[in-house]
Amino acid sequence: MRKTVAFVGAGILTATVAACGGGTQAAGGDKTLTLAESVTATPWDLAKASMGPEAQYYQPVYDTLIRLNTKGEPTPNLATSWSYDKPQTTLTLKLRQGVKFTDGTPLDADAVKQSLLHTKSGTASAAGEIQDISGVDVVDAQTVAIRLSHPTAALLPALGQVSGMIVSPKALENPRTPVGSGPYKLDTAATTAGQTYTYVRNADYWNAKAFPYDKVVIKFLADPTARTNALLSGQLDGATLNLNRVKTVKGRGLNVVTYQPGDIEGLYIWDRAGKKVPALGELKVRQALNHAFDKDAIIKSAKTGLGTPTTQLFAKTEDGYKAELDDTYPYDPAKAKKLLAEAGYPNGFSVTLPDLSANFPQEQAALNQSLKDIGIKVKLDTLPTDQIFSAMLSGKYAMSYFKLGAPTAWDKVQLELTKKSTWNPFKYDDPKADDLITRIGNATGAKREALFEELNTYVVDQVWNAPWSVIANAYATAKDVKVTPQPGTQYPPIYNYAPANQP
Repeated sequence: MRKTVAFVGAGILTATVAACGGGTQAAGGDKTLTLAESVTATPWDLAKASMGPEAQYYQPVYDTLIRLNTKGEPTPNLATSWSYDKPQTTLTLKLRQGVKFTDGTPLDADAVKQSLLHTKSGTASAAGEIQDISGVDVVDAQTVAIRLSHPTAALLPALGQVSGMIVSPKALENPRTPVGSGPYKLDTAATTAGQTYTYVRNADYWNAKAFPYDKVVIKFLADPTARTNALLSGQLDGATLNLNRVKTVKGRGLNVVTYQPGDIEGLYIWDRAGKKVPALGELKVRQALNHAFDKDAIIKSAKTGLGTPTTQLFAKTEDGYKAELDDTYPYDPAKAKKLLAEAGYPNGFSVTLPDLSANFPQEQAALNQSLKDIGIKVKLDTLPTDQIFSAMLSGKYAMSYFKLGAPTAWDKVQLELTKKSTWNPFKYDDPKADDLITRIGNATGAKREALFEELNTYVVDQVWNAPWSVIANAYATAKDVKVTPQPGTQYPPIYNYAPANQP
């Protein structure tokens, strides 16, 4: 089981940081947890929600049907138990009794039905995670049956993330503020949209002991240097950390955990049909791009040696992973140039890339230099942080540095490999891949795994991307705060933070 789509856009922070840190006592004796996010919040409407690090903005207010534990396994939450029918196309859940939304509305089967179908109606990645739902039936007030178009192992993990968050029926459409049943409520008076989000306790929450902090503050800090400085100065209790700052931060006595969430980073080729950049429609050109990167050197220089070289979209613990595929495209710039010439581009070609060097300076530099070394001329386009996502999704760039992760291999497929995928901006369509994906969706057990491996092999052979590595993440917390990383998530969930002295 593993994670959300994870991409962090480049940008420079212009706002100042001001917050209580270190889990210190705020005014009135409240214990406050102050965290930094590298991306801005997406809308409170879950039909428009994303599955990436933005999830941390939702977690305080919207509770999920399922809770994924620190091994990524589904455990009870709003749903106390569940079972599949024999064909595994209907999942029946028993709901926790006595739960209410913060507007006083009871959380019952009808509310769950409305919320799931509303999220599914959207086009963002949270909606994409539950597109296999064909209907939701109210069995009784505390029992809901989710019907599926085919068996899938991805539903339970999805119900433990943004896709499984439940919203009050009164606040489904275009909510100005979130209304959920989670452990906290948004304090609108202490919130500045796009900058700082403050959450205070929901006094009626059923599992208050699982959330030891009275207040949670999340700040948007795009600049990694600003995040590190805020951590070191005690203004933050937790934030992601560039790997080259791990030693410094540890040396100052802060807690740092490193882990592999399963995200795959590298050059993602969006324009595989060559609509914008004709050269990318040639198989040999895409093969050349894969031979252009010295993955070991990039991991050593940009990742302080933390990470695992790869050529495939799926990580070692995921369905479809095949170790032998990682030897498909060894570093060989001479071969890359030869392939370009054979494809009709002996002098390379020109391409415009988004400049992500503000957040990923070494990765962007490695990308630029590697492409230059095989004769490809790169023009960098600089955009404000809040425009990066929309520009990439609109198809402005034929390729770019990117990192992608998802809770399961099936979720990765849904996020990038189908014509409707969120991260398929050029809507590239391949009949053979479509057929394999359809068959995977209808298969179970060993047959499903074999089909996944066949799809993975095909995607590598057809060179849909030029991956570099399975990345390692670093997350730092204040001395008096401990956090447990979650499988498949770039940012630890809110419920994995606690005072360091708490058993």
